Amino acid sequence: LHCNTGMATREYDLVLCGVTGFTGKLACEHLVARSYPIKWAVCARNEAKANGVLEQVAERCPGKAMPPVEVADLADEEKLRAVVRKTKVIITTAGPFEKYGKLLLWLCAEQGVHYADITGETDFFRAAIAEHDKMAQATGARIAVHCGNDCVPWDLAVYEMSKLAQSKGAELVEASTYTEFGENFGASGGTLTTAIYQLGKKRHGAKPSFDPLLRTREGGKSEHVTKTALPKKDVWCGEFGQYGGPWIMGPVMANCIRRSNALLGYSKSLTFSDVLLRGHPSWKQWLGEKAYVCLVGAAVIMPGVFSRFLPGPGEGPSREAMEEGWLNLHATAKAVDPTSGTERRLKCKYHFPHDTGYLMTASMLVESGMLLVETSGPGGVMTPAAAFGSGLVTRLEAQLGAKLEVSETIEPPISNL
Repeated sequence: LHCNTGMATREYDLVLCGVTGFTGKLACEHLVARSYPIKWAVCARNEAKANGVLEQVAERCPGKAMPPVEVADLADEEKLRAVVRKTKVIITTAGPFEKYGKLLLWLCAEQGVHYADITGETDFFRAAIAEHDKMAQATGARIAVHCGNDCVPWDLAVYEMSKLAQSKGAELVEASTYTEFGENFGASGGTLTTAIYQLGKKRHGAKPSFDPLLRTREGGKSEHVTKTALPKKDVWCGEFGQYGGPWIMGPVMANCIRRSNALLGYSKSLTFSDVLLRGHPSWKQWLGEKAYVCLVGAAVIMPGVFSRFLPGPGEGPSREAMEEGWLNLHATAKAVDPTSGTERRLKCKYHFPHDTGYLMTASMLVESGMLLVETSGPGGVMTPAAAFGSGLVTRLEAQLGAKLEVSETIEPPISNL
């Protein structure tokens, strides 16, 4: 094993992988625009394509210095290890992560290099914990998974509600989130490629003795367990005056909360629920959404026929749509004093002023990477809340204008549990 005590001699502070993808280009642009005082590079399989992206970024960020390009295929162990050894931190947008990200994460754990990604793939997260958590602890590599829209806002909202509850001598026992996106929320080609891959893959192999998401730092099963109570159909959400219901990312958010609770000890019995607020779509919008879902489903069954009708990798929403987008994450919670049994009601709102699917996902990843560069902490495979805590909340407010407000309330909570 290689401990990370030699970090000071590394050529780079940070390397960005996946720069030729839609979100990777946005992450590169964010880093260039911020001009942080660090040494950094981008890594790509195709140098010419990476340089083409940098030319586009230079047009949007005139007068800013461009990073060098490191060349390595994510499947080439020798070349990829050489890149990993040059840096203190790797951040990556290259998915599907189960298909393209396993080698990179393993090399970071092996070499004691800190790592952050934007995956929304729970199977990838579970495998990373089962296979590399012990090694990452030994080498000091902080492996922060889910550092984008999947699942930073949800993870940090629940973390901050638990923190408030604990400050009042109580523990969180129920947490519900209500997700409200702007009208222009859309999917990139990379996201659709990942979704089609995940929905179409065959699952096999023996199940572990317990869910790796529950693994403690000592390797045993955490006594802090999370039950999910995701809705199976649309329900009326009176406080918001609209219907809400299940969505494809609900289980991913729930599993991230499960891992955070296992590591941070919110509660020995926490129940979590997430609802996607539907808004007030017209019949035309409703039919368009259903047709789009059917097209994605068809692409899962017959990708060679139907994938051509969806955005390809590197394609995504327009800049205007992303600038006009936003996220309001509403949350309520119940906390209980374990001694007296007194109940407390909490509420939280987390606002992101632009599209979180891509534009601010790229920024969240970069700012997570900067925290890995600038701060220290124990190694292991972690969630954003476990890796960064309130430090990420503070940084996202300062750099992105994301505002998290949490308080105690005497109002009865909304409930979809």
